[in-house]
Amino acid sequence: MTAQERNITIQELKAENEKLRQRIERLERADKERARLEGALQDSESFNFALFHYNPIETVVVDREGHVTGYNLAKRNSENRLPVIGEVMYKDYAAKHEIDMYRELMRCIENGEARQFAEQKYEDRFLCINISPFPNGAIITSQDITERKRAEDALLKSEKEKHLILSSVTEVVLYLDRDFRIIWANRAAADVLGMSTDDLKGRHCYEVWQNTPKPCSDCPMHAVLETGEMHQFEKDTPNGLSWSRMGYPVMDDSGAVIGLVQVMLDITKRKHAEKEKNKIQEQLLHVQKMEAIGTLAGGIAHDFNNLLTAIRGSLDLALEMTEKNNPIFDELEEIHIATLGATDLTRQLLLFSRKHLTRFRYIDLNKLITGLLKMLHRLIGEDISIVTDLESRLWTVHGDPGTLEQIILNLTINARDAMPEGGQITIQTDTVHLADIDCEMIPEAYPGDFVRLSVSDTGVGIGKDIIGRIFEPFFSTKGPRKGTGLGLSVVYGIVKDHKGWINVYSEGGKGSVFRIYLPGNNAKIQEEAAPVVSVKNLKGNNQRILLIEDERCVREFTSRALERNGYQVFVAKTAEEAFHLFRDKKDEINLVLSDVVLPDLNGVQLIDQLQMQKPGLKALLTSGYTDSKSQWSEIQKKKIPFLQKPYALTDLLQTIAVLFAKQEAEQE
Repeated sequence: MTAQERNITIQELKAENEKLRQRIERLERADKERARLEGALQDSESFNFALFHYNPIETVVVDREGHVTGYNLAKRNSENRLPVIGEVMYKDYAAKHEIDMYRELMRCIENGEARQFAEQKYEDRFLCINISPFPNGAIITSQDITERKRAEDALLKSEKEKHLILSSVTEVVLYLDRDFRIIWANRAAADVLGMSTDDLKGRHCYEVWQNTPKPCSDCPMHAVLETGEMHQFEKDTPNGLSWSRMGYPVMDDSGAVIGLVQVMLDITKRKHAEKEKNKIQEQLLHVQKMEAIGTLAGGIAHDFNNLLTAIRGSLDLALEMTEKNNPIFDELEEIHIATLGATDLTRQLLLFSRKHLTRFRYIDLNKLITGLLKMLHRLIGEDISIVTDLESRLWTVHGDPGTLEQIILNLTINARDAMPEGGQITIQTDTVHLADIDCEMIPEAYPGDFVRLSVSDTGVGIGKDIIGRIFEPFFSTKGPRKGTGLGLSVVYGIVKDHKGWINVYSEGGKGSVFRIYLPGNNAKIQEEAAPVVSVKNLKGNNQRILLIEDERCVREFTSRALERNGYQVFVAKTAEEAFHLFRDKKDEINLVLSDVVLPDLNGVQLIDQLQMQKPGLKALLTSGYTDSKSQWSEIQKKKIPFLQKPYALTDLLQTIAVLFAKQEAEQE
């Protein structure tokens, strides 16, 4: 082979090698691409498997005849029965639907169209089912939406109930946007405005309420939109109604105020009731104030009674031992007059406090007035006339004669003082019946039959600025040294004590009228004959008296007074001391004189125990107390003789003399 031929062969071999190398490179690149494609395919298959297998929504795969060919992990982990591979979907498995789901599945596969069944009822659950066909069958996803469905139903029910409630309440409820345009209104709002709820929607609230073309500048509802806080206010309308308006902000998810809910309540009746309540509270406060002052007055009167008993009694002893020509006798007389005034003041305090001892019986008020006329004429003077207008067939009153006389006396004196230039006083009585409707117009009144006592005058009248204070104790317009200021307070207390009330009507310069209402009764009056007692000598006959008194001044006066007037006295400060004395002197003691309130036992109990030891023992109780401590009801029940403090020396001696006179009469 020639060199030329050899060179040609080498070149051909090189060319062939190059082709072979290029082919090898192409094959290598093809292998790499195949490997890449295989990897991509594997990744895709892994992704598709993961997407199918780990999909949280239950998924079932069927072939074109509906046979189950597979299902995912979510289906496997569900609590429901798993389909068996080869079962016909919606025939052999999951067939309890309200519609024929097998027919729907076949229709989807045949048409190649996906379908969704958003709320498919299955037994006691609701499912959202999606059918997605592919050439070899279909993929079925099933999502349990039972809880969501129940929540939606509950929300819908709640909305209906809310609408029903808001439409049923009597309050006006409006939902307004930021421009005060009505978005929603309840039935009450429509009724008040005389429009339908549909007609109200879209209209501005100021148009329908105020009949104005623009928002009210002073409307507090602006503050609700500006501050995002609830606001409330009250407003009266020209038609006489009062409204309570409340505005509540409505906010979106970001917290921005997008509107407000306005609630309006007709409070007209409540406002009227509040006024009436305030009026009643004022009356109650007045009564409570009077009761509090009455309690204070009663306590003062009790202590004063003890002091006056000792003062009056000791003064009586001093006067008894002093000759009238003695220069000191006149001074003692002046002190005596002062003590009488103090006694009268104490009596007025007790009358005002309603703690005086009363003896109630049925009374003819006309007869009581007639009996007082002579004294009243002396009191008022010649320039004032008294006219009576007394109902002839007046009902009786169950009351205490002494305190009722005090009412007439105090009102008459008050009327006299209101007529410095003279005038006329009219005293009138009549029987009235009050029904419920009548009582609404009269403070403190209650239904029933009443005897009405009216005392009117033609005097200067009572000013509006002070008429509310006239029953206050110590309040007076008469000036210094012209009365105690207790007159009308005493009247008020007596009237309340008789379960009645008093009304006053007066105009400046036109006189005053006091009307007193007392419970009436048609009971017959039993006349009581006054006992006639002949007392020739108030001095004792050496009778022995056991005196029990814890107040030193009263004890010493009473003991001295009795001993100086012919009695022997055994003195005790307590019930215990009295028992010791009585045990030793029982046969000698003729009378027990005891205070009702003692440190260790009350006088009624003491008398009971002593009379058990000595039947027929005479007893006399005395007290300065006039409230529950006085044991007045028990004393009356047991008919124990009683002497009210303060008592004068003659009162004490006469009471004891009468008791011993009765004892002698009984023994004869």
